[in-house]
Amino acid sequence: MADTIRIGVIGAGSMATRVHVPSLFEIEDAEVTAICDRIPSRAQELAEKFGIRSVYTQQEEMLAKEHLDAAVVLVEPASLYHVVRRCLEAKLPVFMEKPPGTSSFQAESLSRAAEEAGVTLAVGFNRRYIPLVRHVVNYVRERTEITQIEGRFMKEGRADFDAGSLSAFPSDAIHCVDLVRSIANSEPEAAATVVSRSNDVVDNMWNSVCRFRNGITATIRSNYQTGGRVHTFELFGPGVSAFIDLGFAQFSCSARVVLGSGNQGYSLAATGAGAVEVVEFDGFEIAGSDEFRKYYGYYQEVEDFVRCLTEGGRPICTIADAAASFRMVDFLLSSAI
Repeated sequence: MADTIRIGVIGAGSMATRVHVPSLFEIEDAEVTAICDRIPSRAQELAEKFGIRSVYTQQEEMLAKEHLDAAVVLVEPASLYHVVRRCLEAKLPVFMEKPPGTSSFQAESLSRAAEEAGVTLAVGFNRRYIPLVRHVVNYVRERTEITQIEGRFMKEGRADFDAGSLSAFPSDAIHCVDLVRSIANSEPEAAATVVSRSNDVVDNMWNSVCRFRNGITATIRSNYQTGGRVHTFELFGPGVSAFIDLGFAQFSCSARVVLGSGNQGYSLAATGAGAVEVVEFDGFEIAGSDEFRKYYGYYQEVEDFVRCLTEGGRPICTIADAAASFRMVDFLLSSAI
């Protein structure tokens, strides 16, 4: 493949405008040569903003006319499958936004299609790429064995996503599922989920507990009728507790890690707090930027995709891995009590 990867972007909505296209233009080995969107004005506006020379409203025309090395697909979930599939049939490596389709069936079908085409298909589960998350997970693993993981994603709003085509759990809360499964580095073997509904016409609360095959236990909680966005992860192991804040009603990216002293104590009233050390991490500092797309993993995920194409190797989140996260969503929902 050429040293400079010629990329066609499909989808010129907010994700393209705010995070992905600006990131691609900062990656030395990437060149966005074409933009495609079914809304002509939206595609034209993005092209003018970033100096993209070719504009299309039909994917088929772009694939036929452009000499592309890869595609970045940023369309809505209900359209992802067919748009990505056409790119794979053209033998193009693809980076696609999450979720990888509207079902695990679609995700697994795309995984087979990518394998048959012999090309890379990376999925944008950006939480895996957040510099703070990667740093804290490694920090904890260097000091203990992770035995318990907790993920939380709370919001205020409707729980039917993409104009009602997809529930919030597989479309949005899947971020929690994917990162928890990625950190556990295993597949779930037992689970129980309480699914509830409040002030909506669809289910909008999910509280799951599960055990992975390697013995790690996890809880995943999501609720779309709360006071606002709260997105946190917690990791526990002997002598270590980590608390990762990816948003508490506002933009934030920080973590605190509690390191035990080895002296057991169970009563704050009787024995006090004990000799523990608290280490704090600044996600902006670790990322080297206070730009959202850089400290929140969006820049890193497309950079990883381009690196795989120029240097070889596998992306951090392959379509096969993303399909496994979709299967975990199905597993949790099938374990409703």
